[in-house]
Amino acid sequence: MLPVLRRHPKAVDIGLTVLIGLSTVVTADDPEGFEWWLASLVALASLLVRHRNPTITFCAGTVVALLHLAMGNDLHPVDLVALIGLFSVAAWGSRRLSLALLAVGLLVTAMWSFYASEANGHSPAPAPPRIIIIDPLAPAIDDADHTQVQDWAGFPGVGLSLTVAWLAGLNTRQRRIRLSVLEQRAADLERERDTQAALAVAAERGRISRELHDVVAHALSVVVLQAQGAQAELDRRPERSREALDAIVDTGRTALNEIRRLLGALGQDTPDWEPGPGAERLPRLAADIRSAGTPVEFSVEGEPRPLPSTVDLAAYRIVQEALTNVLKHAGAEASVTIVMRYEPGALEIEVTDDGVVAEPPSGTGQGLEGMRERVNVLGGTFEAGPRPERGFTVRATLPS
Repeated sequence: MLPVLRRHPKAVDIGLTVLIGLSTVVTADDPEGFEWWLASLVALASLLVRHRNPTITFCAGTVVALLHLAMGNDLHPVDLVALIGLFSVAAWGSRRLSLALLAVGLLVTAMWSFYASEANGHSPAPAPPRIIIIDPLAPAIDDADHTQVQDWAGFPGVGLSLTVAWLAGLNTRQRRIRLSVLEQRAADLERERDTQAALAVAAERGRISRELHDVVAHALSVVVLQAQGAQAELDRRPERSREALDAIVDTGRTALNEIRRLLGALGQDTPDWEPGPGAERLPRLAADIRSAGTPVEFSVEGEPRPLPSTVDLAAYRIVQEALTNVLKHAGAEASVTIVMRYEPGALEIEVTDDGVVAEPPSGTGQGLEGMRERVNVLGGTFEAGPRPERGFTVRATLPS
């Protein structure tokens, strides 16, 4: 209910105006006089601008209440407009202004009470403020309509009412500020969560991009070499050409399966689940390169052990990318040596070739940088560079 009221302040002001107006009609004497009703209508009208300019509401309510007292009338519900105006200033206006208006209200009330008490014994003068309350359950005192007359006790009662209205408005102001801060904090947290999610998605897409690069680059390099070998042996040794074509088919199928798995992670495909490649597939990878015509020696040092999935995948991709660079840059006569060393708490991978290229591969590809980023993410070390005599070396150490 309260959030609905906060979203429709005009409806609240209209409802408050109607409620106080009806209460005033019920409690008013008959007749109160044309001037009294005109002043009351001005006070009620000021409630309609309570949210936009509460100072007007307070000033109008205070002036009307003083006019009613000057006319010799008692205070009625319409005179509560001054309290509502002070509450509104404290709730939505400046704190200094609300405190100043409270001081003005208390000063005016004190002056009026002093004036009324001094003049009470000398000449007819306005009495201290009283309020008319209808109590249908109480016995009749003044007349037949069961109306009781109660004193406001002068300055203490009115001053206390003004102070309570100001404190209530101040409390409403503090609550609104706290709610605003909480809403802003919730919005900031939601924005931060969305940002973190976007960063995670971007990081995952970057990882998948590197995976696709490794898969496609390696598969195409092997396919091109096998196709060249098949073309060269087509007339002299057709059986070798058939073997090369079988290797091309196997390489293409493997690459397609890995691409489907990676695209499935993006939600673009729904293939059957298939685990990612790991260190156990490195001998097969070496055999594929060997069948393409490049001599490959693969060896393992230390006691093999299960590796974390991230390290397992990184080891495979590093060797795969290093072999792809050998096929692309080392020349037709190059040979490759792959060494995996299982050390306490670490896995060291070394891929060395004796090709003719003794400088880092040129271009803007993701090869070496992709390997370096994989290793850095896992907290390892990475080195890559030409050998003193000839060839190239890639060395990575991964914590395991």
